[in-house]
Amino acid sequence: MPAFYDSHCHMMNLSHPNLTAMIKRTFKGAIPGSLIKLFDSLNALPLALKLIIWLLLFLPLLIVLTLAVLIGLVVVLLLIIPSTQSSLIGKFKDKVANVMNLLAVMETDIGDCMIQLEEELRLKYDAKGGLTLYGGSGEKKVYDKIVMTPLIMDFGLKNYEKSNSPYKVRWKPIVAQVEDLCLGIRDYNLHRAAYVKSPNGEVPPPLFAIHPFMGINTRNYELKTFPSKPGYTSFLEDLLDKNFSEFKNDTSPEMRLDNLSRRDWSKFNGNIESIGSHDFAGIKVYPPLGFNPWPEDGDGYADNQELQHECEKVHYLYDFCILHNIPLTAHCSDGGFLVDKKYRDFTNPAKWEKVLQQKEYETLRLNLAHFGGVEREDWRDKVADLVLKYENVYTDISYQGVDQKVYGRLKLFFDNYNTVNRTRLIKKIIFGSDFMINLQDIQTYSTYLQYFADTTAFTLEEKDLLCNGNAMRYLFLA
Repeated sequence: MPAFYDSHCHMMNLSHPNLTAMIKRTFKGAIPGSLIKLFDSLNALPLALKLIIWLLLFLPLLIVLTLAVLIGLVVVLLLIIPSTQSSLIGKFKDKVANVMNLLAVMETDIGDCMIQLEEELRLKYDAKGGLTLYGGSGEKKVYDKIVMTPLIMDFGLKNYEKSNSPYKVRWKPIVAQVEDLCLGIRDYNLHRAAYVKSPNGEVPPPLFAIHPFMGINTRNYELKTFPSKPGYTSFLEDLLDKNFSEFKNDTSPEMRLDNLSRRDWSKFNGNIESIGSHDFAGIKVYPPLGFNPWPEDGDGYADNQELQHECEKVHYLYDFCILHNIPLTAHCSDGGFLVDKKYRDFTNPAKWEKVLQQKEYETLRLNLAHFGGVEREDWRDKVADLVLKYENVYTDISYQGVDQKVYGRLKLFFDNYNTVNRTRLIKKIIFGSDFMINLQDIQTYSTYLQYFADTTAFTLEEKDLLCNGNAMRYLFLA
């Protein structure tokens, strides 16, 4: 049977992320997207003009509107429509419950989290023979294996000096996150037999094949060609050589997949030094945390030397990825763990367009994750343009499936293209869940998968492309 690919997910514990950024992300959803866009537009105006607008327009209106809204809410919610009060309280409780569920998962050992996911999915799908997707006229397709690509995020850059807190998070060593994830994969393979049983009492083969992505933020590394600095320095060349040097020897998709599958994670000794080439399937970059896809004047660098150095590092990364045919996944939506407002500009797909416009980088194997985000139609349009224009550019629809209706909206988006371009676009879209982050808005992993399995917005053939064919082409050069 074929494998179902979840090409965008995360496996973290509470020691890994910037929790203050997570809290901001969680409750940002309470603010309408149109209001966020308005404030973003105003924020781009010159300071003097913003002050004039504020003094002449917003300040008086704000006072009046605030009083009116407060009085109106009290009257409406408490006196006129008590059911509305109950509904809002219910939604707030649901949100809190989701956040508590997410924190519980992140507090769980990563290996046990994977085991619990397998237990959950087997209870739901084993009677059907595996994860089952449905099409029209009773069509269905069954998958007996789920390939997960946990994306490591480099949380090392925090801009901690801007925090008003007495105590600050000044670094998050990615080494610890890598070791924790790899230990989790080991423990999943070692201990699942104690928990996962088939109805006849036998232990079935592992449901998950796990191929993580290394998280890289070039700002946290140096190149050996730079002037030496006092203290310990991490070099980008060493990181890439250690983890991906042998990729250039893969001459076929089958060879790439075979090499990735050779690793026996049950024998991982817990030491990051034992990790080598083909233990990671690709690279993840995360602009909201400070990675700049195309550094240029005006991006906030201290001086021209810092700008030049960052340019050289991202160029080295892209050159290496192309030479070794490494898939590169980049966060590309307006949401996420934003630790500095200026980093939102780094996330804009227009930044990636500048990369791809360079002749030497037009073949970069790139996944612009999240399809620009649900709230940014302009970003989605730009991502679609890049996907259609460049052969190796893909996009995934991770996190968006927390809402069942999103697949219908995606269908309407695709249907706006002519037949040729619609077909080309469908072949470049990849399924992703964004587990465990998606638990902020959905209760379980199986629910997220079921929304996709049941949607009638796509044909069975199209769904199979998203979760199998397209993912394999992106990940393994198929």
